[in-house]
Amino acid sequence: MTSTTPGPQGLEALGATAAAAVTQEAPRPQTPAKPLEPAVKLDIGTNGGKARYIQDPDTSSIVFQVVDPSSGNVIDQLPSETALRNRAYDSARSTLGSQSGSLSRVA
Repeated sequence: MTSTTPGPQGLEALGATAAAAVTQEAPRPQTPAKPLEPAVKLDIGTNGGKARYIQDPDTSSIVFQVVDPSSGNVIDQLPSETALRNRAYDSARSTLGSQSGSLSRVA
């Protein structure tokens, strides 16, 4: 039978592998990246609109609106009407789903 000598154990093994490792050159610093653009841009200065915040009664969400000062019509808003309707629908559906045992279906 041949006996083999065990290799280094514990911290000695760590030192042995670290000594044998090839050092790599540090990455060169890159030129600074341009700052990220905002996710949403809304320029209200060119159309003469007035900005306001309201709370949607159906979803309790804060809504940013740009309003035409002369007519009072909403020019643009975030989140959109579609997004607010979807939130209200999802909220009502989850509320009804949790109360499904108490619903009566009478035609």
